[in-house]
Amino acid sequence: MAAIRNYQPKDRENVRMVCMHTGPGKALLNDGPERKLLLAAYCDYYIEREPQNCFVAADDNDEAVGYILCAEDYKSYRKVFLRDYAPKVKSTGLVQKVEFYGAAILPVFFAEKYPAHLHIDILEDYQRMGLGSRLMDALTAHLRGKGVPGVMLGVGAENKKGRNFYKKYGFKKLLRIPFSVVMGLEL
Repeated sequence: MAAIRNYQPKDRENVRMVCMHTGPGKALLNDGPERKLLLAAYCDYYIEREPQNCFVAADDNDEAVGYILCAEDYKSYRKVFLRDYAPKVKSTGLVQKVEFYGAAILPVFFAEKYPAHLHIDILEDYQRMGLGSRLMDALTAHLRGKGVPGVMLGVGAENKKGRNFYKKYGFKKLLRIPFSVVMGLEL
């Protein structure tokens, strides 16, 4: 059974690999724009700027096989994200840029009530073992301890399994657009 623990610098490459393995297939093919987009949008900011708000599911060898990454305050995140991470995805296509900027900008409408936002991914071989709930438990307890009033996330509109997981955990749908659903949880 995997253990849930705080992110450590030694987890960087494994967390990035989990991100690539659970994201769109093209991200694994090369070091091209798809990989840069995926890592910039869904991984690197969190482990580089807010590692204290990140947790991993570690296997018996203490290697990260899943994670939950969080930005505690959307307003601070957005400023740094657009300044330091957006330039990394200049060479991506229009659809990818729309997705990237949508992920950064859509939460602005809900940031007062849900200032934190998260990303969670688990390698396929470790799914359906309760790790998602345990990662969520670790993060929500951490955020409550810091007095954060709510957390939100974006999930693909076609990701029914993910949406059902979040709903079961207590998240509510805040907004649906063609490619994404924004969900929030009051803490």
